[in-house]
Amino acid sequence: MKKRLVKLLAGLLTILSMGFGLAQFSDVPAGHWAQEAVEVLAARGIIIGFPDGTFRGNEGLTRYQAALIIYRLLQQIEEELRAAGEAPTLEALSPEDLEVLRNAVQELAAELAALGVRVSALEDSAATKEDIARLEALIEELRAQPMPEVEPGMDQAALQDLVDRVEAASIAADTALAQAQQLAEQLEALVQDVEGVKGDVAALTTRLEASEQAVQALNELAVLLNQDLLALQDRVTALEKALAEREEAPALDLEELATKEDVAAVQEFAAALRSDLVNLSERVSRLEGQVAELSKVQYSIKGSLTATYGTATNTGIDFDIDRLFPGNKVSSGSGQQDYGAGPPYRNRVAQRRGDFNQNFTEGSASLSFGVKVVQPGQQGVNVSEASVDLSATAFPGPTTVSVDGASVKGNVDGQPFSVVYSSSTSSFSFNDYLFANDQDNYPATDRQGFVATFSGTKLPLRPEVTVVVGQATDNSNATVPPNQRAFVSAPYFGIRTAFNPLEGFSLAVNYGANDGNRAALGFDASLALGPVKLSALWDSSRTWGSPLSDWFDSTLSDWAYYVKGDLALGPLSLSANYRAIDPEYENGVAGMSSNYHWFYFGVGGNGKAPFAANNKGFGVDAKVNLDLLGGLEVRAYYDDSTDYAGTPATQQVAYGVGATLKLFAGFALNPFYNSLTVGGNVQPGSTGLGAYGNYNAYFYNIPDSRYSTGFGVKLTHDAKAKDALIPGLAITLGYQLFDDGSGSYPFSDVLASASYQGKLAFLNLQPYVRYHSFSDALVGTGNTRPAAYIGYNGANTYSYTTFKFGIKAATDPLDIPLKPALEGVYAQRVTTDITQHNNSTGVNTALPDATERYYRLGLTFNEFLAPNVVAKVGYASYRGQNVVDPAGSFLTRGYGDFSLSAGTDRLFTYPGEVQFPWNLTTGAGTGSGGVDGIYLEVGYYGLTVAYLDAVLLDGTGNVQSYGRAFKISYTTNF
Repeated sequence: MKKRLVKLLAGLLTILSMGFGLAQFSDVPAGHWAQEAVEVLAARGIIIGFPDGTFRGNEGLTRYQAALIIYRLLQQIEEELRAAGEAPTLEALSPEDLEVLRNAVQELAAELAALGVRVSALEDSAATKEDIARLEALIEELRAQPMPEVEPGMDQAALQDLVDRVEAASIAADTALAQAQQLAEQLEALVQDVEGVKGDVAALTTRLEASEQAVQALNELAVLLNQDLLALQDRVTALEKALAEREEAPALDLEELATKEDVAAVQEFAAALRSDLVNLSERVSRLEGQVAELSKVQYSIKGSLTATYGTATNTGIDFDIDRLFPGNKVSSGSGQQDYGAGPPYRNRVAQRRGDFNQNFTEGSASLSFGVKVVQPGQQGVNVSEASVDLSATAFPGPTTVSVDGASVKGNVDGQPFSVVYSSSTSSFSFNDYLFANDQDNYPATDRQGFVATFSGTKLPLRPEVTVVVGQATDNSNATVPPNQRAFVSAPYFGIRTAFNPLEGFSLAVNYGANDGNRAALGFDASLALGPVKLSALWDSSRTWGSPLSDWFDSTLSDWAYYVKGDLALGPLSLSANYRAIDPEYENGVAGMSSNYHWFYFGVGGNGKAPFAANNKGFGVDAKVNLDLLGGLEVRAYYDDSTDYAGTPATQQVAYGVGATLKLFAGFALNPFYNSLTVGGNVQPGSTGLGAYGNYNAYFYNIPDSRYSTGFGVKLTHDAKAKDALIPGLAITLGYQLFDDGSGSYPFSDVLASASYQGKLAFLNLQPYVRYHSFSDALVGTGNTRPAAYIGYNGANTYSYTTFKFGIKAATDPLDIPLKPALEGVYAQRVTTDITQHNNSTGVNTALPDATERYYRLGLTFNEFLAPNVVAKVGYASYRGQNVVDPAGSFLTRGYGDFSLSAGTDRLFTYPGEVQFPWNLTTGAGTGSGGVDGIYLEVGYYGLTVAYLDAVLLDGTGNVQSYGRAFKISYTTNF
């Protein structure tokens, strides 16, 4: 029994020396030096495992865990002694057992002595040298004391007092440890917060770092103290238990045991440590408060500096270079028309403007300041964000500094508001036809002003209010007649209030005015009820100075109104509308909407307006999706409209059906049938009515060829279909017939095109081919057409055949010096068999073939002589023969880059099918000529250097103009 007791105590000391974990065996390696001890204690129930089945033998032992182990051990000793008929006292221990215990106690004393060495290593960081010296002196004094004899009736109170002091010191040290750990975590979070407060808390960061070092030193000291005091407590507790059970015990050698004074000194040291930690905690709390206060407001600043030098000149005719080098750095870009009739000038795309009449030299800067409140208040007026944008120009001309914009955001009792200022492009939109000025970024009209919004989420009906006020400046030209101006140069004001009484329901009231020009009143509403969505609008605009009563008289005021409904019910989608839009809304005039300004040239000038001006009627559009083969979608529409006055001769009735049947491997079949009459006469297509709206407009190759009279079918292959036969390959095969009012469908159109976009190793390929043939059955017959057709669509039609093909090949950057990448583009179009038919005389005229050819070669060095330096060099050439030239002489202008498009006949200038394939837009064209050029560009971060040398040729190759451009620009952002 005695040997078993000694064995258990030795096992306990082994466990205490390696750390503690509630017993399990899954993570105790086989053959570990402590394996047997662990298994014995586990078998005895003295230790148990963690819930995850681990022992965790390398973790630290807490006082609670040690107390539990000793308690279980002593319980088992008592039970075994009583089972053997022996009293559970120390008399049951033999001298050998006592010697084992004495050696164990000596071990503990040695560990306590080692504590002095470790404390010395930390004394400079946390404790004073006097504290450590006092502790060492007390330990030496203890060692020097004679060995006391333990007699029966030993002073148990003194021993208990010793135990209590050890417990108190241990608790103090453990508390200090926990606080130090918590403070360390808080300091880590504070350091991260301070990092986010740029520049404003540098001194505070230094103080925090010093505090963090002190806490770390105190933390380490507390850990060491806690470990040694815990070990001392375990041994004293065991000794107390043993002495309490012995009436008379042989003398024990307690020379190495600590006295009450030793423990008191340790307790005093722990108390001092705790005091230091409390003081440090208060300091950290103050620092936390300072950081929190600074973090409430965050500041930001950003800006840019740009300096540019360069010019672009020519020796004769100014001409465009965008067709040769798309995206070049010397292009004039989009802007007002710089050729042809005018003023007034209109805004044109880049390909329709000359590039060799510019001065690039300028210097500018921009600067934006911002402030943000992280947690704004929710009571009263609170600002959450504010910013201001500044800009400056240094040359050419005098230096100017201006405020481009500013904004403030916040809340009123938790309800959001904003105020935004712009010096020239104030952006706002009330509804589709009134004060729609959110897309006018060029702008057609300068609008210097404010836009204020407020959302009353806590108010009755939850109103959303928008107020705009400012000064307008018309940029078109003073010669533009008032009926072509959205704004005149004068102050403007508008207010919109949208009420939201129910979820899904909104009702808005609008008012807008431009002094001396217009004033308008409007309402719009929307309602969503399950699968049904309804929307409605009514705007009334009157000229300045008219009485208010005119707003409600459509004969005295300009009205725009519509009602629209949408239904989505399973496979069925249905849309219906009724609309009436006064002609004065053309170009955004009546609605004071610069998005729709005359200033913007080309189709789409009415922006997002759903219906064109001077249009009244109704329409229905429906589609059904059925689960047939890969999917079948059937579409149908009906539209009946006239001009706003309801003139019978303008009545346009259009209806049709179309379908898309998905077959297999990405293929789909698209049949369609359409009918169109204008004033009761059958027409193949519309030329003007509703041309800018979503209804009543035919353009070549729109879906299902709607708003024409004809039928046809297309077979397509979707390059992006998941089951595509060849991913990246798009195919279109089409055939359609158009009626000219005779009922014989004399216009036939045949189309075949294929394009591919894919990659072969490091080579990116984009080839395409297009075949298009349009024929008029009257060509060669000498017959004439009905007067209705001639009056509506023109006197001439054309038959022709076009073959177009091209390819673009480009490599990835090659993994060789300079990391070069190559690019090559070649495209050609040939239109043959062009015959003009005069519909009024029946005369047929054969015209010469039209051709276009374009190629471009480019080389890019992605690491030119130094990392991040990119250099480009390219040569391009364009030739056109008998094509349309919008400038009227030579090929000085283009329209768009269609050189890689399989969807249209032309490479540049007007696509021949922009309206109807039978009229070639403006005829076959007689313009001939070409442009050649070489382009160089080097870029290094914000530095760009570009040089362009080009020549304009006529149809016989004679030089008409040389153009040269040089531009160097540097921009830095901060």
